[in-house]
Amino acid sequence: MKKYFLGMALLSASFFAQAQENVSIGPIVGVTFANLRGDIVNNDWKAGPTLGGFYNYSSENRFGFSGQVLYTQLGAQVSNKTNEINLHYVQVPLLLTYFLGQGGIRPKLFIGPTANFLAAARDKDGENINGPSSNRVYRTVDIGVTAGIGLNYRIQNKVWLNADVRYGAGLIDISRNSSNTLHNHNVGINLGVSFPFGTYNSRSGTLNPR
Repeated sequence: MKKYFLGMALLSASFFAQAQENVSIGPIVGVTFANLRGDIVNNDWKAGPTLGGFYNYSSENRFGFSGQVLYTQLGAQVSNKTNEINLHYVQVPLLLTYFLGQGGIRPKLFIGPTANFLAAARDKDGENINGPSSNRVYRTVDIGVTAGIGLNYRIQNKVWLNADVRYGAGLIDISRNSSNTLHNHNVGINLGVSFPFGTYNSRSGTLNPR
């Protein structure tokens, strides 16, 4: 799994090292609809917030790369929607992007690995459901894949509105109980604004801030 994650990151990086790229950064907010797959019954989708920041590299050959750091709430509704499993994650997606158009409106496709770091696990009332530190219920790290579609719309020169819809699937069993398995999966709708940060010159290997 670690080799897959590293391989995807290196593959993504290779595309934005081909030519001079625009570098931008900005905030991102959204909503995530999450559920759990595996040995679980009477569960359903739940909504949770997503917020964080990102940086983008957009190359001249339509390929790009986005690295993000997000707070995302995953989990599920349980017990016939009378309670919730709220898994609070810090997510780090590394996304290879392909832009389908040029100009002021740029549709895009993206895919890449995501590392999820569990910060807390709580029920609907905010009570801890992850057990004591010596006997945790959920694993602290989940590795997954994220893929989606989106649209970048130019608001003004080098300032872009970024919208996307994405699906995330966890590849690791997040339950520490050997008698059952649980996997994250979610659908997210996100909105961000990217501001110019500088340009990357592949010949010199330098980033020139604005």
